[in-house]
Amino acid sequence: MTIGVVGTGLIGGSIGLGLRSASHRVIGFEANADAAKTAFDRGCVDALGSLEEVSQADVVFICVPPSLIAETAAKVCSLKPPKTIVTDCGSTKSAVVTWLDQSGEDLFVPGHPMAGHEKSGPKFASAWMFRGARWILTPTAFTNKEAVKTIEKLVGELGATPVRLDSEMHDRDVALLSHLPHALAAVLVQMAEKLNSTDASGGSWRDLTRVGGVDPELWMQILTTNRAQVASALNEFRDRLGGLQKALEENNDQGVWQFFEDARAAKEKQS
Repeated sequence: MTIGVVGTGLIGGSIGLGLRSASHRVIGFEANADAAKTAFDRGCVDALGSLEEVSQADVVFICVPPSLIAETAAKVCSLKPPKTIVTDCGSTKSAVVTWLDQSGEDLFVPGHPMAGHEKSGPKFASAWMFRGARWILTPTAFTNKEAVKTIEKLVGELGATPVRLDSEMHDRDVALLSHLPHALAAVLVQMAEKLNSTDASGGSWRDLTRVGGVDPELWMQILTTNRAQVASALNEFRDRLGGLQKALEENNDQGVWQFFEDARAAKEKQS
């Protein structure tokens, strides 16, 4: 099978490496000349081509920044042969699903691999990026069922587990499970600026701040394309943390205990 990858950065490069190792031919389009060269030199693609050439593949993965996904999807679908299947790897789904509802493109399967790296670019791409990860697919009511199965098969070849979700549920869930944690990591590393060092940190600091240095342009786009859901998650977080603050200020030791007891019980249910 010939695979097209539009955007050969971290995610697109990793898809290329993974599917090449599964014996597929991968051709890539990358607007950034330096990133394109790195992707080719690292073996992320068999060849580089124009957007039109890449759109002729059997399956095309769109791996561009969130603000460009709907626009790129429209271009690819206008260039592709009738039987080419297209999917995207965007962190939010509302914009692409809105475009999809308007276009009626039944061979487009919205997707989101739940994997990544705090660093960006093809330099950090790897064939094992998606192993053990979930790969969310949010097909619409009119999405071709065989197209979904084809993407699920390729996702499996990358070592990921495909999971189908409603697009609105996806955006609500990732606001809490992905977007909010990135925002909190950013707050923590900024607060640590006032310290002389982080020598007193332990595993919890390392775990909580691992993604504190992500690409600001990318994450601005991710959060602003899921604006309402992220704002809602931030409001709930503020309210819950405010309860802990109030208990501490009022010397309410039982309230502090209850805060952590509620968390312990919730974590036990989720395990």
